[in-house]
Amino acid sequence: MEKTGNYELLYIVHPDLESSIDKILDRVRSYITRRDGKITYEENWGKRKLAYQIAKNDVGIYILWYFSAPKESLVKIEKDLRLTEEVLRYMVLAQEPEEKKETKKKKTTEKVEKEVEKKETKKTEKKVDKRTEKERMDEIDEKLGKLLGEEENNKPKREAKK
Repeated sequence: MEKTGNYELLYIVHPDLESSIDKILDRVRSYITRRDGKITYEENWGKRKLAYQIAKNDVGIYILWYFSAPKESLVKIEKDLRLTEEVLRYMVLAQEPEEKKETKKKKTTEKVEKEVEKKETKKTEKKVDKRTEKERMDEIDEKLGKLLGEEENNKPKREAKK
C-alpha cells in the first residue's frame, strides 16, 4: 500500500518562454499526474526578480503548486523537474497533514496559556515579595539606626580617650 503525501512545489521557468508557458505547465503537470499525483492548487506568480542570476537571467516566472502524490514517486518527479531545461530552479516541500497541524496548534496554544499563567503567578509573587522586602528593609533600617545610635554614643568616648 502506497502512502500519499502532500507537497508544495515552487519552480522558476525561464523568462524568455513566457509565450509558451502553457506548454511547459502542461509538461510539468504531466510529471505529477503520470505518477498518480493530483494537483490541488495552482498559482502563477508571474515574472519576478531573482535574488541572484541563474543562467544569466535576472528574472524568472514563478509557479506555485500544491499536490498530493505517493511518497515513492516523489524522487521520479524531482528527477523529471531536474532534467527539464525550461525549469531554472525548483523546490519541493513536504506538507504536514491537517491532523498534525491541528495538534501542533493545540500544543502551541497550551504552551502560550501556560506561559501566561506563569507570568501572572510571577507578578503576584513579586507583589508578595515586595511587601516582605519592604518589611525586611524596615527591619534593617531599625537595626542600622540602633547601630548608628550606638556608634554615635561611642564616638565621644573614643574622642575622650585620645
